[in-house]
Amino acid sequence: MSVPNCKTLVFIHGWASAPEIWQRQREYFGKHYEVILPDISRAKDIQEAAGIVNDSIKGKKDFILIGWSLGWLSFLEWLKNITSESPSRYEVVFRYLPKGVIAVNSTAKFCDDGYLGKGPTETHLAKMIRDCKRDPRKTVEDFYKGMLTDIGKNALNSLKIKNIAFDTLAQGLYMLKNCDYRDFIARIHFPTLIIAGAKDAICVPEASEYMHKKIKGSELKVFDCGHMPFIDKADGFNAAIDNFIKLMPGTKSHFSARR
Repeated sequence: MSVPNCKTLVFIHGWASAPEIWQRQREYFGKHYEVILPDISRAKDIQEAAGIVNDSIKGKKDFILIGWSLGWLSFLEWLKNITSESPSRYEVVFRYLPKGVIAVNSTAKFCDDGYLGKGPTETHLAKMIRDCKRDPRKTVEDFYKGMLTDIGKNALNSLKIKNIAFDTLAQGLYMLKNCDYRDFIARIHFPTLIIAGAKDAICVPEASEYMHKKIKGSELKVFDCGHMPFIDKADGFNAAIDNFIKLMPGTKSHFSARR
């Protein structure tokens, strides 16, 4: 594993999970990088989640940010906030942007309103919110059911995730309902890797293809799995990130100031 102009990897988990979900990535990358695992599970809205991301990277330079599902949306909210400064401050802001970003089984808008023609709709999500308020533990069980192969399920069980915040799960679903960054993502102009699962029924691969077309120069990697390639295809997933870092240009990250 090479260590180019990057010192820190920041992995942001998704809905109904916790930082421990990245255990295999922490074990693999922790030998050569500082690995940061912010916990957004108790965030009440996307702004608070973005604030947690901001706190986790405060003062950091030369970092790459990896966001899974809701974790990616939290990153986009953070990026939107930090780059909404006056254009005269962009030179200062650039110093605190990541050297690269990785979207893992993610989307620019979770609820499909026809822009993809596939994936969950607001009706599906409304039912999930009702179910979550009635029985959050069963909702989480149903969420994970069918997402992984038997090998992946065994790997997930071995992680012993104990810190799922069941009392705030519905708030995470409202974040998924309300977020829409379709017009924003075209402004991302630093190295971007987009990872998708060909069998993902939650953030369908078409959502990753949409972002790939919108984010200039981005790379798309599709694994033969569902919503959790970092567990189901951990070795290939880690290798894809390692290769992305290795081939990433050593130039300064930059962001489009176009409005």
